This record gives sequence, structure tokens and C-alpha cells, in this order.
Amino acid sequence: MGQLLPVPIGLPCSPVGPRPPMKETAADRALRDATYDAAAEELRQFVERFEQLEIEKQAVADQQKALMAEAKARGYVPKLLRVLIAQRKRDRDDVAEEEAKLALYKDALGMGS
Repeated sequence: MGQLLPVPIGLPCSPVGPRPPMKETAADRALRDATYDAAAEELRQFVERFEQLEIEKQAVADQQKALMAEAKARGYVPKLLRVLIAQRKRDRDDVAEEEAKLALYKDALGMGS
């Protein structure tokens, strides 16, 4: 009795060997092109949306810069305004704890008030 050889998984099998590749039809090409065009269009939309957000972000940054220049012209210190803005974003307890530790460190260095 002859031994049966295992057939490799994933390969097409036929009694005479592997099948030749299928020929691409006009319908296959049309489907492939339509799929490619849809993916390319979606990609273009993502890129354009991102570019628009970049433009909007720059416009907001320009407005913030102008606002700080106006505040400075009226006698406010922009650096301190930025510190206040950053602190307002944080939890009040975290800010209080940080300020208490800073005061403790200043006292230890003889910098306290």
C-alpha cells in the first residue's frame, strides 16, 4: 500500500497540480477601480479635514496672541495670565496642595514672606 502525502493547507489542489491564476474580467477591473476610487476619495476627505483644522487652529492661536498683546498693552503680565489660565484648568485641591508645598520649600530656603 502506498502512503498518502499530506496536502499543504492553503494551496489549491487538483489531481494535476496547482490551478492557473484566474483571468481578470472587465467586471473585476471595474469593481477594483471603484473600490480604489472610493478609498482614495475617503483618504482625500480625511486629509482635507485635517488641513482645515490646522488652518482653524492657527487662526485661534493668532487670536490668543492678539488678546495677550492687548492685555499687555493694558498693563497685565502675559506670563502670569498664562499661569492663571493653566491653574483654572486644574483641580482646586491640586493647585492648593502645590502652592502649600511651594510655600514650604520657599520657607526652607529662607525665601518666605
